[in-house]
Amino acid sequence: MQRSTMHSWDGIIIGLAFLLANLRALVFIFLFPDTSKLLGPAWIEIFLWLLITPAAVFVLIRENQFGEYVLLWRRNWLLGLFILLAFLSAFWSVGFTATLFRSLELLFASLLAAYVGMRFRSERLLDALFWFGAILFIFSIALAVGVPRTGTMYWAPFYGAWRGVYWHRNHLASIAALLSAVYLLRAWISFQARNNKAVLDIVFYLLSLAVVFFARSATGYILFLVLHGFLVVALVWLKISHRLQSKHYLIVLGAFALVAVLILTNLDFVFGLFHRDPTMTGRVGLWSHLIEIALQRPWLGHGFGAVWTLDAFREQIRQLVGWASQPLIGDNGFLDIFLHLGIVGLLLFIGILITATIRSVRYAIAQQTLLSFFPLLLVFYAFFANIAFSLFAETEVFVWLLIVVVLFLTTASKTRPTV
Repeated sequence: MQRSTMHSWDGIIIGLAFLLANLRALVFIFLFPDTSKLLGPAWIEIFLWLLITPAAVFVLIRENQFGEYVLLWRRNWLLGLFILLAFLSAFWSVGFTATLFRSLELLFASLLAAYVGMRFRSERLLDALFWFGAILFIFSIALAVGVPRTGTMYWAPFYGAWRGVYWHRNHLASIAALLSAVYLLRAWISFQARNNKAVLDIVFYLLSLAVVFFARSATGYILFLVLHGFLVVALVWLKISHRLQSKHYLIVLGAFALVAVLILTNLDFVFGLFHRDPTMTGRVGLWSHLIEIALQRPWLGHGFGAVWTLDAFREQIRQLVGWASQPLIGDNGFLDIFLHLGIVGLLLFIGILITATIRSVRYAIAQQTLLSFFPLLLVFYAFFANIAFSLFAETEVFVWLLIVVVLFLTTASKTRPTV
């Protein structure tokens, strides 16, 4: 009964963490809540984070795991440095309260993600994402079909594209592409185990296909193909890894390099397949101006999460790029980190991603099951999803939360000496 109670607490904590991590990206909520009002939505959100965190601490103390939790944080000191830099950036930020709000959001999301990564194995995390995706797709499809003024884009040139519960079609498509891979992974594992769980996963997988398609997002289409390609490669490797030698890996690496060169030298054709042009719907021009602005404060940036909250900044960028409406994010997660925290912050962030990648690879190689590739799938998604969109704590902290979960899930501890 005690174990069941603790599992119930885990479910409540991860459910509320997923909700809050996505809160500002929802179509019903302001992307940039007013941080100057103490009782405004921004600080109410922080208050909600504060309510969940003690519950996680209670569970850790009750289960005699708090000491291990602290130890895992010490082994992820690079993550702590990044969060500390985000807080310190408030002192040179262009918006002190905005940076303070974003930094607190980052901190609480990280604390709860560490809790999830420590207590959840890949199977339980997949279960949590199953229910998250089920709720997301049901509500998104209901809004897009039943209340199109809310659930679809209502301005040119994306009129009618589904955005569901999120503020933008690219956001919905990006998350749906990840969830489609999650459902496919679960269905394949269930199929191998010969149980009936695969039926529901296939149903929601088909729903994810519909969501990605009707979002009409090239970003979503490419992510969908990339993540499915990842799963195919993982399956093939599991089948033939015992036969592979170093020369085979070099041949594969060379083949990937050749494909990359062919893509880069034929961008017109590649983007044409998705009815896009090499400027990536104007992103290239946007990025060039953002780099110029970022280089005005190259080392420490303009303050974590601050610049896009300023209407004057968004209007300045709009005029520079020549767009009809204001851009709300940099449409590249790495560039936004550079803009916020400079070269120092970007290097720390890349270090976190590299650490997560190395641990995830070791985790997959050690266990050699399709399930063991799940953490690497999340890192793979975080990297590619942020090339043409900003999902690194910009309008939400959900993807950041997943990165931190992977870090702690794959970190060795007293109870998990090897990965």
